[in-house]
Amino acid sequence: MITFPQVLDNLERVADQLKSTEELEATISALREDLKGFIALLEYSHQKDFQDVKQALSYTDNVLIPQLHGIRDSLEAGATEPMKRLRLATDQADRLVLQIRMVINGDGEDFFI
Repeated sequence: MITFPQVLDNLERVADQLKSTEELEATISALREDLKGFIALLEYSHQKDFQDVKQALSYTDNVLIPQLHGIRDSLEAGATEPMKRLRLATDQADRLVLQIRMVINGDGEDFFI
């Protein structure tokens, strides 16, 4: 049995979890900016006249790799929780659709108010 109040409660939870889309959008926007900065660092490495391979490797090790790790860590920190909530919203919506289909198809119990 599923009731209208249960449907409303489920829909409200799904809607609340879908708000994490805004967090994910903010994370992606910040990631774009971080990647623009990383591209600038890569372009700089092509413009700089390194004296030898050791200098180039030092720039890579001390600037490029830490920057890339920071971008990766920021993405992970900013996207993990919103993605979990979006998956949860998908699961809840799928269960609700199944329950409503059962009512419509007559496979389930009556739909009570």
